[in-house]
Amino acid sequence: MPEPLISLRDIRKSYQMGDVVSQVLQGISFDIFPGEYVCIMGPSGCGKSTLLNLLGCLDQPTSGDYFLGGQNVATLDDDDLSEARNRNLGFIFQSYNLIQQLTVMENIAVPMYYGGAEDSKMREVAEKLANQVGLGHRLGHKPNELSGGQQQRVAIARALSNNPIVILADEATGNLDSKSGQEILGLFDDLNAQGRTLIFVTHDERMVERCTRIIRLRDGYLDRDEPGARAKK
Repeated sequence: MPEPLISLRDIRKSYQMGDVVSQVLQGISFDIFPGEYVCIMGPSGCGKSTLLNLLGCLDQPTSGDYFLGGQNVATLDDDDLSEARNRNLGFIFQSYNLIQQLTVMENIAVPMYYGGAEDSKMREVAEKLANQVGLGHRLGHKPNELSGGQQQRVAIARALSNNPIVILADEATGNLDSKSGQEILGLFDDLNAQGRTLIFVTHDERMVERCTRIIRLRDGYLDRDEPGARAKK
């Protein structure tokens, strides 16, 4: 069996609010392996967003270990955590999170810029990825000149630009109409078929049909870890 890309061991997260301590995640443990398409699901308030922030190295656990690409990132300082995030992870958000002043090509290149890539390399990779998501003809356009579905395609290309080991998606079709949403989900299917590892945080039960594995949270605990429909085919 291959080594896991992600390993969580007894991850706990709490927040202090005055005299009250709120326990949000309570002893979460699981592994993510190369090529998996994982959906993290559960009702509102179950801890999905907190877990996503931890998986994305945007926050750190109160206790427990988080191994990302073999490195325990749970106790890194902010600079090292940022480096680990840029090197290993690609992000796709519900609200796209594009920089409005930048073109399609420039938005795709942002992670490479922070990684210190040369201009020629950034242009080459950004153009290739734009073509891959069907936007090679819109390289000079800015986000306000694109539809929602096109903006999410830019976000997908940006997430791929540093060739991350894991792609994290947060309700990535939530702001799209039905047709655009299906097109974006088709792109995710294609990426997974190419061997990309995807973690999709969602409350949409229709995702059960697309993923290979479902991790369900409830009240901060891991409630169930079960195969998705595609794993059963």
